[in-house]
Amino acid sequence: MPDLLLREITKAFSQVLAVDHVSIHFSAGEIHAVLGENGAGKSTLMHLLSGLYQLDAGEIWLNGKRQVFSSPRAANTAGIAMVHQHFMLVPPLTVAENIFLALPGNGREWVRRSALVKRVQALATHYGIPVDSPDAPVMTLSVGAQQRVELLKALAASARVLILDEPTAVLTPGEVENLFLILRRLKDQGYLIIFITHKIPEVLIIADRFSILRQGHLVTTREVATCTASELASLMVDEQGISSSRPINPQLSTNEVSPQLHSPVLSVEGVSVQGESKRNVLRDVSFSVNAGEIVGIAGVDGNGQTELAELLIGLRVPVQGTIHWQGQSLAKPTPAKIRASQVSLIPQDRRQEGLALTLALEENLLLNISLLSTLTPGVLLPPQKVRHFAEEQIVQFGIQTASPTQLAAALSGGNQQRVVIARELAANPKLIIAANPSRGLDIGATHYIHQLLLDRCRYGAGVVLISTDLDEILTLSTRVYTLYQGQLLGPVEPVDGRQTIGQMMTGARISP
Repeated sequence: MPDLLLREITKAFSQVLAVDHVSIHFSAGEIHAVLGENGAGKSTLMHLLSGLYQLDAGEIWLNGKRQVFSSPRAANTAGIAMVHQHFMLVPPLTVAENIFLALPGNGREWVRRSALVKRVQALATHYGIPVDSPDAPVMTLSVGAQQRVELLKALAASARVLILDEPTAVLTPGEVENLFLILRRLKDQGYLIIFITHKIPEVLIIADRFSILRQGHLVTTREVATCTASELASLMVDEQGISSSRPINPQLSTNEVSPQLHSPVLSVEGVSVQGESKRNVLRDVSFSVNAGEIVGIAGVDGNGQTELAELLIGLRVPVQGTIHWQGQSLAKPTPAKIRASQVSLIPQDRRQEGLALTLALEENLLLNISLLSTLTPGVLLPPQKVRHFAEEQIVQFGIQTASPTQLAAALSGGNQQRVVIARELAANPKLIIAANPSRGLDIGATHYIHQLLLDRCRYGAGVVLISTDLDEILTLSTRVYTLYQGQLLGPVEPVDGRQTIGQMMTGARISP
């Protein structure tokens, strides 16, 4: 049975101390939640435990033996596996091949593909985790499907310590319940499950104990039964730090950005889109968005959300139907033309689609052609103006960084998301396409992002909120639709539509 002790764990990156002398004891047969704001050190601590990073100082003890993990493979061999928030899959390989990489073996044995596929199917059935065809390349899967492959890959390694980093981010309420049943069963069998989440209700439902990190330090470890939701939130948030309610955009005035509310900023009529196989991935989709409102698009990942976002920003061309941005239908719409019509996109995958990770923070803030035209009348950008603009965005959007020149790859997930949103909102868009804008963010950062979107609506922008988080959809939306297998169902009133929307997300219901 796994008994795990972290003693005085320390890790620094450049001048930033990400984990500072953290000591935690984890016990077999428990679900232990690890919480904290973005950048608090949660993921870094788990990367140290899973062998992805190496310690600067401190000790890891597993079942009374000191461990030194030089790689994730070494941690897996010791019985520790992790499902990462940012996937550790090999995109060109199939689902079965990715899971095979986690299976124990000497690396020299012959493996029949048919036998491997059957083994993966058996694992998926055993754990109740649906996956796409085992022969499908991972790069062709939706974000949600890739995360399910990651979970199955970790379980396939026969680990007794299972680290889950935001595992419910792309699951429906029903799928979350099924996952929790699996975790409780594993706990009863003596597994140690470390559960990283920003969702306080999940902690209260599933965890036995919790530990909270803040700015790299351990704040407390407590029994869940002794703590309320409000106490958890207070322990997580550093009230002396950056406020999540700072003014959103103080340079805007009502006179500058208050168009006629309720006027249409987007109209989609009878649109269909084909996928790679010439099959329609969106079918006869129709909806509209008015200035000053948020239209929510709910659904399980993989039902057309990615294609819808790409359609609205000009990366896909409809095979039928029409789209009007700001009342105009663009001839041969391209992303450049649509952005010039004051449309911004917050993509669902900040690392793959939203950022150039090898560029500096200040350089990433400039990756918007509409924004560049507002910063300089010519073709050259004065370095001082670039630095001043970056510093303004860092302060205004609460981006925690050592310097504007810090590489985007070195930022925490939450701060990476703030860079994307700062860039996309800096040009004062009239239409915002937001795809899972708060995925992987802590409670304070999520509240802040939500306030940003609501604030833009008050100034007359319209928002298409495409999200797999049903609570986010119901909290923010004026009207709610559901995407199921490429069809748009609804609309439904958010006030009393949770059950109806949940049924639509699984195909059990096709009308309100």
